[in-house]
Amino acid sequence: MTTTYGTAPRRATKAEGAIPTTVRFDPGESREIDHWEQTGFRWDKAEVVRELLRMARTPDSILCDALAARAKRTCA
Repeated sequence: MTTTYGTAPRRATKAEGAIPTTVRFDPGESREIDHWEQTGFRWDKAEVVRELLRMARTPDSILCDALAARAKRTCA
């Protein structure tokens, strides 16, 4: 498995059997994603969620560990 760090975001593809999901961002979060111009790409908000999932699946994922720790604190 390879990481996608430092690579351009992929265009969303229409996957057979794809499950539509809604993620609601508050206005500040939405503007923040829209202004990630330092990456050189305009990010689709759905692609941001997909990229976070890909990053969390990497073997050395600090992100996955951080999400698990946050879930434990939130659910405790």
